[in-house]
Amino acid sequence: MERSRQATAQLILFPQSTKDSAPEIKARGRRKKSAGEVSDESLKTQRGATTLDRVHAAMLLQASGRANALRALLKEEMDRGPDFLRLANALSALYPKNSEEKRHLDAMLLAMPR
Repeated sequence: MERSRQATAQLILFPQSTKDSAPEIKARGRRKKSAGEVSDESLKTQRGATTLDRVHAAMLLQASGRANALRALLKEEMDRGPDFLRLANALSALYPKNSEEKRHLDAMLLAMPR
C-alpha cells in the first residue's frame, strides 16, 4: 500500500487515535502497584498459573528483594518438578547479555536450592 493510503486506512480503523496520542491504560483494583511489586495473594500457586507465570513471579520477587518469599517459592518449585528450572535456564540463555531481566533471572537461579 502507498503511504497515504495506509494512513487513511489507519484513520478509518481507529478514528480516535492520532499520531501523538498514547492509548489510555486503566488500572484494575483498588490501588496501583509500583513496577515489580508482587502481592502475597498473587504468589499463591493458582490452578491456571503456568510455569512461565511462576518463573516471572520469582523474577519479580528477586527484583523486589523479597528473599524469604523467593526461597519459599523456589523450594515449592523444586518439589514440583524440573520444568521450572528448565524454563528458567532456557530463558536465561535467550535474554540479551546486559538486560535487566537476565540479571534478575540469573540471580534467582543462583538462589535455587541445590
